[in-house]
Amino acid sequence: MAVKDRPLFRRILEFDDLLRRRRLVNATNLAARWKTSTKTVQRFVGFMRDEMDAPIVFDRKRGSFRYSDPSWHLPWIPVEGPGLFAIGVASKVLQQYEGTPVAEGLREAFQRLSDMMPAEIRVSPGAFVERLYIHPQPIRLVDPAVWTAVATAIRERTILKVRYQKPGGETSTRQLAPYGLVLAAGDWLVAAQDRDDDPRTVKTFYVARIRDAEVGTEPFTIPRDFDLKRHFGETIGIFSGSEPFRFRVRFTKAMAAWVAEVRWHPKQKLTPLPGGELELDLPAGSLFEARRFVLSFGREAIAMSPSSLVEALRAETAEMAAAYRE
Repeated sequence: MAVKDRPLFRRILEFDDLLRRRRLVNATNLAARWKTSTKTVQRFVGFMRDEMDAPIVFDRKRGSFRYSDPSWHLPWIPVEGPGLFAIGVASKVLQQYEGTPVAEGLREAFQRLSDMMPAEIRVSPGAFVERLYIHPQPIRLVDPAVWTAVATAIRERTILKVRYQKPGGETSTRQLAPYGLVLAAGDWLVAAQDRDDDPRTVKTFYVARIRDAEVGTEPFTIPRDFDLKRHFGETIGIFSGSEPFRFRVRFTKAMAAWVAEVRWHPKQKLTPLPGGELELDLPAGSLFEARRFVLSFGREAIAMSPSSLVEALRAETAEMAAAYRE
């Protein structure tokens, strides 16, 4: 099987994970989980047995598939030097996210990959990345127990009960249906449907603000039309107001070249202006994030539209000027 066959590869990994965790796995619940037919599941199991020599049997007492030989593992997928180097770099990059078990987990996986390679080509992970330094970024630390609960609820598609703390310190208990994780500006967030809100609304919660998390048993279904990438990829930020909008910013000559070097968003529009200035047109999901973007450039950027953004910045900069005069 080619690794590039992603849907099949994902199913193999998920199936293997479910069996190793002794979950109840049969053609009926797999068909529902994968949104396919029981015949397709049966063909999949046959493929695993015939092509991968997987010792899969059906335990009639439990009503579930299982491995007759738990020591069997999926065939080794060879990784050449460049691939191992890429994994090492990824591991190093994730060191800036030490607030989650992801960084440590990837480092351990990298070490296992290295250990599994033949001795004659085995390379120490440190040899790959000793010349790479990642400058630390400001991050919110995540409780490992919370991270594990969130990841489990996402993987198993079960309701997550959390105690969530707002920036002001107020906490509330919520029942969440977590659709997926989002990494934005160094912060981990979970996209979820709050069971006490409109079922059509997907909210974003900082994982670091979850004080306690408990994985429930109630299953949930992600809407067929929901796509994590599309939901968050249409604008520069992760929060949304009423309707997405586009905003235009004019940059001074001193900042124009730097701004032009950066890909801010796939749907950005850059327009050179007379005198070396530059106009940047971007999509935004909320006035808050558009305002924050413009303010981050100080006097080198001026918002041109929409009028609501211009007025909001005019009021905010007036308050800032007054504060500095005091």
